[in-house]
Amino acid sequence: MAKANEYLNNKQLEETINQYQSSKKDKDKFKLIVEDLEGTKKRKSIRKVYTQEDKDHLKEMQRKCNESEMDFFTSKNKLATSFYTLSENLIRYTKFKLIDPDDAVQEGVMICFEKVGRFDSEKGKAFNYMTTCIFNHFRQLYRSARNYNELKKKYHDYAQVKFRDSLPKHTKDMSAYRNNERD
Repeated sequence: MAKANEYLNNKQLEETINQYQSSKKDKDKFKLIVEDLEGTKKRKSIRKVYTQEDKDHLKEMQRKCNESEMDFFTSKNKLATSFYTLSENLIRYTKFKLIDPDDAVQEGVMICFEKVGRFDSEKGKAFNYMTTCIFNHFRQLYRSARNYNELKKKYHDYAQVKFRDSLPKHTKDMSAYRNNERD
């Protein structure tokens, strides 16, 4: 993985995102073409009109499909490294309380992969877009953790009040009540 002190170049990030988006489209396209050709093969085989030309075309499309899957895998790994670097740098920079840094880096990478399909280099900069996505997600994680801690504190306070209410009314001293319980 990349180190957090690496600089993430916006142009390289945009190129990597565009390569990833293109390879994903190609992979999906060739996968659909191969599925369609295999269906055609079954239908033509039943009618006994499946030709050598059809076989060659299917093999060529399967080869292209495999190549596109390898390109997709390569670009996905390259993009994951970039997202990791970006997330790690943002975590180091922001230091959100209540959020575990290692989990936040993983969350940052995952949120980038969720949002990468919506990125359009014609409309903005990749660095700004991905940074905004990560920050918004971290803010949501922080709010969730804060709300959870507040809810836990309220429940703890409520449980203490319920416990005090359950004590017998004639007992004023808590230690006396506890001493009686031990006997």
